[in-house]
Amino acid sequence: MKKFITFMTISLFTFFASCTDPYALQTNTFEDAIVIEATITNQLKKQEITISRTFRLEENGPQMESNASVYITDDLGNQFDFEEENGKYVSLFEFQAFPDRQYQLFINTSNGKQYTSTREKLTTVNNLTSIEATAKNKFGVNGVDITANSFDPTGTSKYYRYEYEETYKVIVPFWAPDSLQVYGNAENFSANPFQIEYVFTQHQRNGESKTCYKTEISNDIILENTTLKGDDRIQDYSIRFISQDNYSIANRYSINVRQYIQSLASYAFYKTLKDISASGNVLSPSQPGFINGNISAVENKNEKVIGFFDVSSVSEIRIFFNYEDLFPGEAVPPYFYDCEISIYDRTKKKTKSVTPFDGLTYLATNTRSGKIILFKREDPIFKMVPPECGDCRTIGSNVVPAFWQ
Repeated sequence: MKKFITFMTISLFTFFASCTDPYALQTNTFEDAIVIEATITNQLKKQEITISRTFRLEENGPQMESNASVYITDDLGNQFDFEEENGKYVSLFEFQAFPDRQYQLFINTSNGKQYTSTREKLTTVNNLTSIEATAKNKFGVNGVDITANSFDPTGTSKYYRYEYEETYKVIVPFWAPDSLQVYGNAENFSANPFQIEYVFTQHQRNGESKTCYKTEISNDIILENTTLKGDDRIQDYSIRFISQDNYSIANRYSINVRQYIQSLASYAFYKTLKDISASGNVLSPSQPGFINGNISAVENKNEKVIGFFDVSSVSEIRIFFNYEDLFPGEAVPPYFYDCEISIYDRTKKKTKSVTPFDGLTYLATNTRSGKIILFKREDPIFKMVPPECGDCRTIGSNVVPAFWQ
């Protein structure tokens, strides 16, 4: 789960962040602990495991645990080894979890500590039936409700967790095929305002810069259970609600939803984590300060280990829609950046500070620093915009995703 580690560490400080008065958050007490995120599924793929350490609030983020030996075994004696890759541990080969097999995680860290999980079995295989996108008003807000549907006639799934990955098309509103290049004294334009060689280059920008694609991954814990329902059915369960004025749906939008079937223990672990985050009164004596999972230290049973080894069946469905599909004839959402057009006249003086500089110097300074890019040239006038408004590569990727349609 994305941001699992950050979620675990920061959730206990949510109360302070919600105070009315500003407060410089710092960690008064800190206990170093290993954090393990390990989910293997019945999908044939290279499985991934993340291992890190807890971190203080004033630190930038978690420290990944490097140079560990990581492997998983099953009750047939098979061993699946993992190697360190881009901050994660990735299995050397593709494999999948099978029903009626038992799997166990083993981790040996570089400082000689050993950790192991309990033996876990694959949960019931229960595929998503559909993912639907519907125009809806929720809590007085118009938008798109993304909902999930599934059904287990055996009644053995019961515990569900969802993740999603959304991708949307970004079309910048103030695009131009040309660009500006500035040559001269890059260190001190103001000291040498008339020694700047300014070159206007009429050429196509290097690569597609008008239309891009931005992908974002869910960082919420989305859970549901059917234990109190008449049958084991997920019906119109809201995974993601997007306001109608959110630019992400202005053009074409896609979402890939994954449904994990969890064990009761796994569900309870994530539910506790979710509840801690949602509780404003995190300092209550009854509020747990540590969440027990199914991973423990081999040598020291009292050592705190944060995380859960999950063996879950998973299914996923991707859907696409255009804004016009759900809101025909309605105005599209506004672009998500303030695209103020700044006008520069290279023949006139501008006084933006104590010392008057010519318009060309201002233009050269802000262009070289990347604060503005060209939108339109009407010599001696140059209309400039922030990069996010004229070059989509500052927001997303100009490579069309392989799944896009």
